[in-house]
Amino acid sequence: MRLTLAAVLLAAASAAFAQAEPGDLWDVTTSMEMPGMKLPTQSQRVCVPRGAEGPDAMGAGDARCTMSDVKRSPGKFSFRVQCPDGSGTGEMNYQGKDRYTSRMTMTADGQTMTMVSSGARVGDCDASTVKKQVAAIEAQAAAGMAQMCGSAVETLLPANLTAYQCEPRYKTDLCARAGTKAGFQTVASRQPAGNPVLDSGTLPEVAKFCGIDADATRTRLCTEAGKAEDLDFIGAQCPALAAPIAQRECAGRSFSSPPAEKYRSFCSEYARELMQGGAPGAQPPTPTDAIKEGAKRLKGLFGR
Repeated sequence: MRLTLAAVLLAAASAAFAQAEPGDLWDVTTSMEMPGMKLPTQSQRVCVPRGAEGPDAMGAGDARCTMSDVKRSPGKFSFRVQCPDGSGTGEMNYQGKDRYTSRMTMTADGQTMTMVSSGARVGDCDASTVKKQVAAIEAQAAAGMAQMCGSAVETLLPANLTAYQCEPRYKTDLCARAGTKAGFQTVASRQPAGNPVLDSGTLPEVAKFCGIDADATRTRLCTEAGKAEDLDFIGAQCPALAAPIAQRECAGRSFSSPPAEKYRSFCSEYARELMQGGAPGAQPPTPTDAIKEGAKRLKGLFGR
């Protein structure tokens, strides 16, 4: 259940979104259940604007949620609620002016959550503070969601964007990051791990998610890397550019005659790639062939 459902349930529990200044202070006890799970009962004291009832009392905890099919009768009302990621129904029953019981059911992502609550009026309160409290809760929730979506962009994990129902702009940001040398190198270096979230961040999955051509993107970035002499990216992703540099700057070098300082890291990484069985970006051969081929290439690269 994501943020929209949590916001609706919070609004239903607190009934705190009306504008009136005078308020009634209520002790509210709430329990929530999902299939195979029952959350501990919680109690809280909330201030409800005086005279609020029905959807006005329940509030719209998320601006994207709408209420409909509201039915009123003495001491009772019921309604339906529709949110972007789920829908549900609710019913509230009053026992006089000082007590009530309610039941609300929401279904999202194939899961159903039921919230049952009861309330007893215990006194008067100043409802003018409620709006500030609600604004603070909403701001905190929005900040938390922005942080999670931003993290999904930073880590280049599309599955988390989907799980958090992030706004479309986060997908745009993630795909733009995947098109940079740093982002492309991050996803290109990942191997499938058997984890849906982590695997969503591999190059084939990111390319599919963003609708980009991985090979064309690599070619473009290699061209940029060549102009900028970005040896780290060239060594990792651009075999056609890396090979002549390695021959020119690394071949025939030894411990007594090392490569120029600018190329030392490049030569070491290139040698490591050779030991693993091929040029940067190439598909690795079998382990036995890799050792034989790597040893042969290293001999020619660093030996005399």
